[in-house]
Amino acid sequence: MSHPNQGLPPADPTAGRPEAAARIRGAAARLGAVALEAAVRQDPTLSDRYTELELRHLLRDYERHIEQLARALETGQDRFVTEYAEWLIPLYRRRNVQAKDQATLLRGLQAAATAVIAPADLPALQAACDAWVKVLEFHRRLPGDHPGNPVVRFAFKGAGILDDSVI
Repeated sequence: MSHPNQGLPPADPTAGRPEAAARIRGAAARLGAVALEAAVRQDPTLSDRYTELELRHLLRDYERHIEQLARALETGQDRFVTEYAEWLIPLYRRRNVQAKDQATLLRGLQAAATAVIAPADLPALQAACDAWVKVLEFHRRLPGDHPGNPVVRFAFKGAGILDDSVI
């Protein structure tokens, strides 16, 4: 893995799937709107929980999501989406967007991008999105991201039992 602070060369933009990245970048103008519509179709409560202004902000954020996904595809390195996800978590937490909703928005982007890229590039897209969601799943378990079940929290008092499924 390249890292400029360690004296390694920068990521090679031709090492992965540059054609898929170019197609995603070329369709970025309409891809964000299609991705948000797909996310709302997957979870209809998004439009109820977020105001129109918040949904516009999420739509605006798709520009950066698309660029990071394209960089991950063209270099073949998932670090572009995983490091971006780590950076994005605190910002979305401040805007009261749960990690579960971020994953839904990302899956909407994945569904929209499948219509743009070639079928041979779908496994690379799936791998990048899965790496991104894996980071979000870790942060979903942290306190403050979800309200939890008050009865279970009282009974177990943070013992870690049933954290993923009940709390």
